[in-house]
Amino acid sequence: MNIRSLRRGGAIVAGLLVVVLGVTAMEAPALASPDGKNTYDGAQTVLAPCIALAMQQKAAEWSCTSAGLSSTRRDAHGTPTTTFTPVAATTAPAPAPTFALADDYDTWCESSGTCHRVIDASRYIGETKGNAVYGNSSGVIGSFDVIIRNSLQGRRGRWTVSLIWDLGPSLTFSDSWINCYQVIDLWPDADCGDHALYPGRISSGAWRWNSPTIYGNNLVNSAAYYAAFNTDFTPAGYSARTAPALETARFKCYGSDPCKF
Repeated sequence: MNIRSLRRGGAIVAGLLVVVLGVTAMEAPALASPDGKNTYDGAQTVLAPCIALAMQQKAAEWSCTSAGLSSTRRDAHGTPTTTFTPVAATTAPAPAPTFALADDYDTWCESSGTCHRVIDASRYIGETKGNAVYGNSSGVIGSFDVIIRNSLQGRRGRWTVSLIWDLGPSLTFSDSWINCYQVIDLWPDADCGDHALYPGRISSGAWRWNSPTIYGNNLVNSAAYYAAFNTDFTPAGYSARTAPALETARFKCYGSDPCKF
């Protein structure tokens, strides 16, 4: 996940790149509980460098993904300042691409940070999964997953988002949206659509939420594109925090041809 834009009241400050090398996290076998929930969560292992930075900063509110650390501090008046610092996750092999149609969102990519795959041989359907860990100055509170599925239709994207609770208290999501971007070399990428989501809550008792289909705008320019999921979330008993944005793999809409991965 990589923050490009945040619709927040507080200031946003860019941080420095933090790189940690030499640690390899292997994909562990996933186990299923009686209710079908995967009981293995490897996010804390692969995101250990980010968590360590959050502890070093003594951040009161933070969340980590394979893109980096989003941390919030408040001044004497309670005004929040959110800082995003890119942090390299520990090296982990991404799961091999699969063309299976089975729903494996809770077991696929559980210890690899962020993964992309094309699941349709026609190359019109792609998926991205990101793992997130969040906490406070005392340590980790919990973790969750975000999965974005893009089912291309002609010259536009069609997105669905799934949120999966992994660990910790229930989570209430707010101010969530999918943003479409057109890739522009040597310039900031162009906005090609902003689509609101209303995820509600996930918890140990209702551990998955699936969005309705989000229909993107018609993409008229010959270019590469991608989408990003942005959200604020509040763990029960704690204050709200911001998750770094999860970016999908790029898809190509060249000439007047239909878009494809």
